[in-house]
Amino acid sequence: MDPLDRSDPTRIGGATLRGRLGSGGMGRVFYGVTDDYEQVAVKIIREDLLGHAEPRARFAREIDALRTVRGPHVAALIDASGEDEERPWLAVEFVRGLSLKEFIDSRGPLGDEHAATLGVLLASALGDIHAAGLLHRDLKPGNILLGRDGAKVIDLGLVALVDGPTDLTTTTSTLGTPACMSPEQANTPKNVTAATDVYALGATLMFALAKHYPYDGKTVAALFMNIISPEVEPDLTGVPAELAPLIAAMLAHDPADRPTVPEAYERLKELATADGISLPVAVRRFAVATYVERETDPQDPAPPARPRPRDLSEVVVPGSVVARLADRLRGAYAASARL
Repeated sequence: MDPLDRSDPTRIGGATLRGRLGSGGMGRVFYGVTDDYEQVAVKIIREDLLGHAEPRARFAREIDALRTVRGPHVAALIDASGEDEERPWLAVEFVRGLSLKEFIDSRGPLGDEHAATLGVLLASALGDIHAAGLLHRDLKPGNILLGRDGAKVIDLGLVALVDGPTDLTTTTSTLGTPACMSPEQANTPKNVTAATDVYALGATLMFALAKHYPYDGKTVAALFMNIISPEVEPDLTGVPAELAPLIAAMLAHDPADRPTVPEAYERLKELATADGISLPVAVRRFAVATYVERETDPQDPAPPARPRPRDLSEVVVPGSVVARLADRLRGAYAASARL
């Protein structure tokens, strides 16, 4: 966490802002604490984008999605701006820990068991998102936080309705992250299905296992050509043999050839519990192995200390009526105790 800049707000909604967590193409994210001492990540749109319709529409859709989606592995919405507020904002639960990308870049790839457990948690999150009638469309290592209780998915800014095309892809740009983008999303982004999120899950697990993505290219244009070409196979180098068939199926060029999210969940669960351990134990082991606190992480907020109860001897004047009454009460209590 970095300190606030002079130009930064110090309070948004019901949260007091205490530092900067990061920034992206659309906005900035701050660390805040609510009046009830709940830690939150507060996201606002960049000032230069406030007058643009598309970023505001994406932000509004993210708020709507977070209000709809409920699940233990999706960062929960705490509060958000109203429709009439000039500068939109949203506050989600603060997840302490590294992103999956940060963890793999600094600590190296995950082993089979932990990668399979990660897949179970992400498939569970996608299941909750799809159950709400939405697609994530931007699942990637940078949008996964490794907290004390395991993995949580963040950033629903590119969600789309399952039942129809989205209006959040302009004629001049393709929204999403190319490294984890499915062929159909790269080629016809307005007609994606739940299979697109399955592909992104496979690409994310590949990165977790092998520290690279399915396709590469010297330029973005070359990367897109490799992704959309059915003749170019994904690079499975470094993916363990136990997981390679499932990862390959999730990265199939034809969406119809990919497993569904429930099918991927069940297969990943089998792999995560192959040694006879239960899934809760596997998740706990994964959380212990991947939870890392940064030195710059904010401290857990604590409510102000409650005032110490005052000793009446400090305020009662000896020999006063109150003092004599207190003496009689103590004597009566002592006598009743002896009986």
